[in-house]
Amino acid sequence: MDETQSVTVFDSDQQQLGETYAHALIGLGQKTGATQQLLEQLSSVGDVLRKLPKLGSMLQSPQIAPAEKMKLLEKAFGGRIDGKLMNFLKIVLEKRRFDCLPAIQAAAKKIFDELSGRMQATITTAEPIDDEGRQRVEAKLAGMFNKQIQLATRTDPSIIGGMVVRVGDTVYDGSVKNQLNQVRARASQRAADAIRASLDRFMTR
Repeated sequence: MDETQSVTVFDSDQQQLGETYAHALIGLGQKTGATQQLLEQLSSVGDVLRKLPKLGSMLQSPQIAPAEKMKLLEKAFGGRIDGKLMNFLKIVLEKRRFDCLPAIQAAAKKIFDELSGRMQATITTAEPIDDEGRQRVEAKLAGMFNKQIQLATRTDPSIIGGMVVRVGDTVYDGSVKNQLNQVRARASQRAADAIRASLDRFMTR
């Protein structure tokens, strides 16, 4: 399969800050033995903010006083998440980096998976893959990376056939759609080369 780098959804500043805060959260979880619980609750917080974008906008808005944001945060999540996570979110809020929360969540999950010897992978097929096919892909990836693979599946008829496998930040595109695109690209390149060669011959006469 052809390997191409996937495009991150975070800008460089968000990614860097996300990793910094994520390491702090993981460290807190390791000290208390509650890393998985904290990450699950952080994921729940992210789910709520995606469902209530107005709340997220208010928590990020520079026009709302920090004290009011703290009250909003307590009202939304107080008593529903671990106190350690609440204090962590308050620090993120105080530093005016609440916009980095999705990047923090993504980085924390990646770090925790690495520490636990796991990797996240996603396969996309034109039609649903059966259990046997899924197990074969999991086994192959586990052998390639020497890690436990947590595999998610999705379907996309537009790829026509084959599969697209995403592991971490890398995409292996073995879809029929990608192969056809490559054939077209090579044909276009050959045509362009032929035109340039003809022009070169014309100019040297």
